[in-house]
Amino acid sequence: MRLLILGLMLSQPRSLYDLHSQFRAGLSHIYAASYGSIHRALRQLHDAGDVDVVEAADSSRKKKQYLATGQGRRAWFEWMKQPHAAEDSEASMLARVLLLDLLDEPQDRREVLRALHQRAVDDLEEIRAINVATGVPEGAAHPPRYPRAALEYGVRTSEGAVAWLAELLAELVPATGAENGRTEDR
Repeated sequence: MRLLILGLMLSQPRSLYDLHSQFRAGLSHIYAASYGSIHRALRQLHDAGDVDVVEAADSSRKKKQYLATGQGRRAWFEWMKQPHAAEDSEASMLARVLLLDLLDEPQDRREVLRALHQRAVDDLEEIRAINVATGVPEGAAHPPRYPRAALEYGVRTSEGAVAWLAELLAELVPATGAENGRTEDR
């Protein structure tokens, strides 16, 4: 969540209240974030030097707003490009796709989508390798229905993520540009 919040502060300053409002308005479908958890993330980002406190130009009150620093931008960019196995794969994937337009270069967006797609493929292989029969009493013909159902859900969800990311990648396939024979992204 910390790096999602950092991404939201790349283009304009945001206050704790602004961020909380964004989560309540829809981002909570990606990450559930309480006022306290957003405040803690802002404090961590500030302590790490990833954001600075800036004064709100349009406010008569001294509203504390935060904006990403150069160091914060670099940390965010590295996070975008490197999905880690320790992260919640679905939440981190959705957060990265949500922020993908903040990357200026089409090749950077492509690199992020490729990394996310590979992570989704790896997750799918991992879930397909799960043996739901583990822990089933000896002599049982097959595992109980609901552990199989949970595994089926995981497989279907993972297959959907792999297909969705493949579609997003296909949208970034270079198209032939008319001017100067250059290849450009759509």
